[in-house]
Amino acid sequence: MSHPPILIVDDVATHLTLFSATLEAQGHVVLTARSKQEALELAQTHSPRIALVDLVLPDGDGAELIERLTSRCPELKAIAVTAFATVDRAVAAMRNGAVDFLVKPLAPDQLISAIDNALAGRSIGTLPGEAIGHGDGLEGALSSSQPMKDVYETIRAVAGSAAPVFITGESGTGKVKAAVTLHAQSGFQDGAFVKLDCSTADPERIEEELLGHVATSDSPAKSGAVERANGGTLLLDEVCALSPAMQARLLNVLQTGEITPLGGPSPLPVSLRLICTSTPEPTEEVAEGRFRPDLFYRLNVVPIHLPPLRERGLEVIEIAETELDRLCAQEGRNFRTLSTPVKAIFLEHNWPGNIRELMNVLWNVALLNDGPIVEISDLPPYLRGVGISSPPGSDGATPRFPGRADPFEGRTLAEIERHAIETAIQSADGSIPAAARVLDVSPSTLYRKLETWGKPVRGARRG
Repeated sequence: MSHPPILIVDDVATHLTLFSATLEAQGHVVLTARSKQEALELAQTHSPRIALVDLVLPDGDGAELIERLTSRCPELKAIAVTAFATVDRAVAAMRNGAVDFLVKPLAPDQLISAIDNALAGRSIGTLPGEAIGHGDGLEGALSSSQPMKDVYETIRAVAGSAAPVFITGESGTGKVKAAVTLHAQSGFQDGAFVKLDCSTADPERIEEELLGHVATSDSPAKSGAVERANGGTLLLDEVCALSPAMQARLLNVLQTGEITPLGGPSPLPVSLRLICTSTPEPTEEVAEGRFRPDLFYRLNVVPIHLPPLRERGLEVIEIAETELDRLCAQEGRNFRTLSTPVKAIFLEHNWPGNIRELMNVLWNVALLNDGPIVEISDLPPYLRGVGISSPPGSDGATPRFPGRADPFEGRTLAEIERHAIETAIQSADGSIPAAARVLDVSPSTLYRKLETWGKPVRGARRG
């Protein structure tokens, strides 16, 4: 089997040796260059089909080299490599023509997979380290990013315990899926998994839904969610939506380990794993007096925070292409990969709907189009940037910035985000919760951002 030549551009000799040996063992012909100029000369002489380009070179920027290589030879597929993984770098490389983005250190199987994917017309960016399971039941649960590694480490550490777990995160981050995953890996997996959505349950009947009732002349006996989950796991989704009275009922169940169905003569002992979720930051709910502190401390034995998609960096591309595979099999489509411009859009988009929004975008693409490559024209209008419609949750208004046609021109995505957050906090007179409501994010997200930027969080108002 013949292989097209592969050009490796890196100024570190050990990297050239390792990458060359790995690819030559797979039967590839390898060309190596240690500078931008040497790479351009080799490309002109040998016409490689694949170029593996380090973004930091002694005589120029690797992203500029990628642009020159791909403009000279449109069929060449460039893969950017760097030791510094940032969304800005990935977007810049992809806008210059890279089809993939890898982060050092690279394992041999990562390198081989990237080359094979590029030759097959498919590419999935990878981050260093091993993914802790691809899915494990948790939607969008690729775990090459550090925040998701932390989530999986916590799930594995507490799976065998009976301790209550409190899962927080923005809407669409997969809190319910995380609870299902925790149940499936726990010692309660042979029991039932029962979910009660506290935010949608009828307030007048939620006590009955939770505790059940005995038979009456008008209706037969009905078991509540707690009784049905006995020996298994009870998920109280959006637990902060419970009324003060129901919070007291739940606290009593936790303190006694017993329930008394409505109209029942005596309590029934129960043993189960309790998992709660909340989209609002529960500590803020406690501070505002909407949630009992004694109940919160009972529930918050093991806190798990699911990061928003925008904080998972390059992982959005991995999730998107994995989901694209699943949807193509489901809908009978032939997409193999995302085009480079689509990847750049996905990396730059804020994803206010998180994993749920990404899944819906890809489902829309798979239903209305076919492959082999997802192009910008296949995306919903609000992601194309053509002004036909506004993103979900937007009022469609066009902001006005006097004296500046494009307020974002020349700014990186990180700079735009920081400006928006700092402006919102200033407009809210320093109140983090108020600024979070304006930005439609969790206050904890803003606290983490401020700490990352070295801002004095203690000086910020929390109310």
